[in-house]
Amino acid sequence: MEKKLIKLEDSNYEIQVIFTDEEKENAKNEAIKILGKDLKISWFRDGHAPINLIEEKLNPEHVKMGTYEYLINKWLHEVLDENQEIKFIWEPYEPKEYDKENRVGIKLDIYPEVQILNDKRKSLKMWKMETKATDKEIEDSLLQLKKNYAEYKDTNKIEKDTVSKVSLDFLDKDWKSLEIGTVYVWEPEFTESKFYDIFIWKEKNMNFELDYKENDLPPTFHKRKSEQTPAKINVIIKDIKQIILPEFTEENIKKFFPDQKEVENLQQLKEYIKNEIEKQKHDSELIKNIEEYINNIRDKSMKITIPQTLIRQEFKSRIDNLEQRFGGQEKLTEYFKQLWDEKTKQFVEDISKASQDSLEKFFILQKITEELKIDIDRQKAWKLEVEQKLYDKVSK
Repeated sequence: MEKKLIKLEDSNYEIQVIFTDEEKENAKNEAIKILGKDLKISWFRDGHAPINLIEEKLNPEHVKMGTYEYLINKWLHEVLDENQEIKFIWEPYEPKEYDKENRVGIKLDIYPEVQILNDKRKSLKMWKMETKATDKEIEDSLLQLKKNYAEYKDTNKIEKDTVSKVSLDFLDKDWKSLEIGTVYVWEPEFTESKFYDIFIWKEKNMNFELDYKENDLPPTFHKRKSEQTPAKINVIIKDIKQIILPEFTEENIKKFFPDQKEVENLQQLKEYIKNEIEKQKHDSELIKNIEEYINNIRDKSMKITIPQTLIRQEFKSRIDNLEQRFGGQEKLTEYFKQLWDEKTKQFVEDISKASQDSLEKFFILQKITEELKIDIDRQKAWKLEVEQKLYDKVSK
């Protein structure tokens, strides 16, 4: 038996196996034994029936494919061991039979090499990151925290200086529903709106007429604005809940942050929130910075061809993640069925393109870190360590 390793393109090889008739027959018998090990044949114990009887029970195409797989697998490891300098991706594909020849082949991709085209990358820099938390961001976060722990209490009347969640039904002059919506009355960000003033002292199940004024309608209603929108709108208050926002007492703060021993009072809470905001802004800015930097290098200074094997693996990983988010394969399949054929096709193409794009950036980033001698222990690396060390090296 003879074996050949043939380079096809930048990212793949073909392993060919050339064999004699006798070797093919032996391989066929071995394949039949493997395929027929669980077959039940009268008068014979399992695995002890004559080869010709087992073959009669098997699909000829399965026997043929099993024969070629046996021949290839027998030599595949030997070929890889003899060529350890080549970084093969262990996922053979496209088995091929050469007509009228005792020869079969199978393809293997290799991990891609990044080609350096020029030195332009050396002049590329990253911008300085602005990560300081503003007073407004801190106050907004404190308000959101209060909302997260707010108590919703049923009530029949909307009172002044009281934050209320109000469920409304907007109707036309014939009392046909235009839209169902929710507004929050007397929240800090709404206190200057005249629209919300009209709800003060209104009661549950009350209906009243509202003049249409573009600036007075709640944001959710603007999407319904058209030539058909009536000059006057009828409104029914369906439900009212008074929102009781908690105070930042030491007791509440400890309850909100039981695992943060250093957060016990309002000042410490503000400092904790400030640090969290700045960390999030830093990570977000860092990712954007690195993304732009790698895109510039890919466009101006480096080239890479990603093999289809890796794209298929990344594509499958993304589909698996989608299945988890949708709650299983059946629900994802149902979602695809609801899309038009053209949209489904575009959706799949987008995932495939994103898979390739992600892999290109990964290998270019890897090449850059090697070139700049950025040492990373990937077993112990903390989140964004590679990106941070790269930024420290090339930032303006």
